[in-house]
Amino acid sequence: GGGGGERGGVDSTVDAGAQAANNLKVLRILRMVRLVRLAKLYKYFSTKQSSKTPYSNSSMQGSSDSLDIFPPGSHVGAEMSDRTTKKVIVGILVMLIGIPLLQPDEVAYRNKLAMTTVFENRMLLMDGIDNNEVENWEFAESLFVESTDCIDIAYSGFNDGLVKETIVPEGRSRIQELRIDAMEVITVSDASFTYSMTSVFDITGRVREEAILAILLTSFVIFLLGLGMVSFTKDVHNLVIVPIEHMIQLVREISENPLGKDLSLRAVDNNKQKDDGMETTLLIRTISKIAGLMRVGFGEAGADIIGKNLNITHGADAMNLLGTGRKIHSIFGFCDVRQFTDTTECLQEEVMLFVNRIAHILHSIVVQCDGAANKNIGDAFLLTWKVNTSTDPQQITSCADHNYAADKALFSFVKTMIEMSKHEDFLCNFSPRALAELYERMPGYKCRIGCGLHFGWAIEGAIGSSKKIDASYISPHVNMSESLEGATKDYGVPILMSEPFYNLLSSEAAAGCRKVDAIKKREDDIVTTNLYTYDVDLSIDFAHEEGKKKETKKKKEKARNKKRPMIGPAPAQRKTQFSLVDDHGAENQRKTFLQRGNNNENISDGLGQLPRIKISNNFPDVWNSDEDILQVTAHFTDEIRAIFSDGMDAYIAGDYDEAKLFFYQVLDETDGNDGPAQCMLAKLTRVTH
Repeated sequence: GGGGGERGGVDSTVDAGAQAANNLKVLRILRMVRLVRLAKLYKYFSTKQSSKTPYSNSSMQGSSDSLDIFPPGSHVGAEMSDRTTKKVIVGILVMLIGIPLLQPDEVAYRNKLAMTTVFENRMLLMDGIDNNEVENWEFAESLFVESTDCIDIAYSGFNDGLVKETIVPEGRSRIQELRIDAMEVITVSDASFTYSMTSVFDITGRVREEAILAILLTSFVIFLLGLGMVSFTKDVHNLVIVPIEHMIQLVREISENPLGKDLSLRAVDNNKQKDDGMETTLLIRTISKIAGLMRVGFGEAGADIIGKNLNITHGADAMNLLGTGRKIHSIFGFCDVRQFTDTTECLQEEVMLFVNRIAHILHSIVVQCDGAANKNIGDAFLLTWKVNTSTDPQQITSCADHNYAADKALFSFVKTMIEMSKHEDFLCNFSPRALAELYERMPGYKCRIGCGLHFGWAIEGAIGSSKKIDASYISPHVNMSESLEGATKDYGVPILMSEPFYNLLSSEAAAGCRKVDAIKKREDDIVTTNLYTYDVDLSIDFAHEEGKKKETKKKKEKARNKKRPMIGPAPAQRKTQFSLVDDHGAENQRKTFLQRGNNNENISDGLGQLPRIKISNNFPDVWNSDEDILQVTAHFTDEIRAIFSDGMDAYIAGDYDEAKLFFYQVLDETDGNDGPAQCMLAKLTRVTH
């Protein structure tokens, strides 16, 4: 009974020590978990700070000095700070929770408490040796040895005749076999240090556990620091480095190819920050928009200026806008809007819409025909088609030498005139006030243009000063195209071409042209130059033709529907802003625009729905395959062209009476509507008188 009670006392003492150590560890972890309140506190302050935007109106009401001292924070800086703070808080919490779990238990009460029990039983024997007390001590000592890793026990100061050194059980390590670090020596004594008990414990397992935990702790810290470094670096990389790299790549691509495609969408997609509000994304978009504005503002003539200046990275201002030009060979097309002065007076502010709508049709066709828009001068437009400078212009004998550039230039102007006739309602979609005044001054008004085409050399470069420059061309050949356009009014034709341009046309394109005059550039010139036109009839009502096509299509559709049963409701017919509401021509369509109920009676809204114009680049076969081209050239036959050519030959030979007969014959064939014949007859009348 005594032995059992003693055993229970020893066990309870040992278990109490272990439980106390575990409770202390749990309490420490619970205290550290309370640090989670830091996250809530941070969330509170971040929410409060987010309500104060860095660009709030209140911040702008302060003085300029205060703005200089406390500049508004950027979204990138705020996002970096927010992410860094969050990750630091999470990292600290993980370290505070993880490190204690990977540290060995410093509390070593178990062995010492058990030794104290044995030592106290031995001290009881000092009063007198009793068999029961000896048994209790022996049992306590044996239980202590069995329940611990004790490998040696020595008593000092006892003169009770009992053993002073206990033999450890078999199978345990010996002192000689262990390293000093693998042994723990504990001494228990009385208050006077007369009696003492010294035990040696084998702590190999604890040392091994401490070593493993130390390795795990080191690995944990290295992993945590590495993860933090990668995480912080990733934020800097995504928010700062990647956008800067995209900006550099964008500028490099713009400098290499200033007239390339718009890079804004690709840049934003690569950055994966379409709507994040970051200043870096805004900078990328801004650079792309600036590049787009430069492309539009400088045009093809300014591509070299843009590329050279973006590549200059040294010097005081790193800008060289006003350098020497370069000589190029190009086709120049000059286009002018008819009756523009009267139109401006009627439209007032809306004249900008009118000009821009014409430019939309003209430029979209020119670009598809490999041309470039150079100047927009109010009612006039200058277009260019560069010819390969590696080819001597005097040696060009076939259209393949210049990739049918002349055919494309002529086709662009002819197609523009046709599309303007087709989209008359788009061009004249103005406010009721402007339309009423326009048609009152010019009843039956139709938007028309005149065009001049010439081929020659020019000097391409920047014109102006450091305050304002224009990328354009300087050459008498540019002025020649403008003069040709001005002469279209005298000859009564929409297009006038010079002989150098005509010589570049393919046989298919030249078949629709005719020589309308032979002139001298100066009075003292001996050699004359020929002028040509391309015969087109722009009086065709394309809107009515489109209506007839739609009516035919509807009839065919109804016939097909009658042959098969209708399943489900018929699909709704969607009408665009510029689609015909009926098939009675453009006049009813114009009335529809007048009655659409615009809130502002003075100024119309925007450009409207821009028409999409797609053309064929199948040169030179397009002259014989395009339906619109065939339609506008059908009125003037080869026989009429031959009669006019005979008249021109007689005129050049000086036989004016014979020439008049031919020109009158042309007028008879064309119902008196041929402008060149009328012009030549007027000229012959002046000469003969």
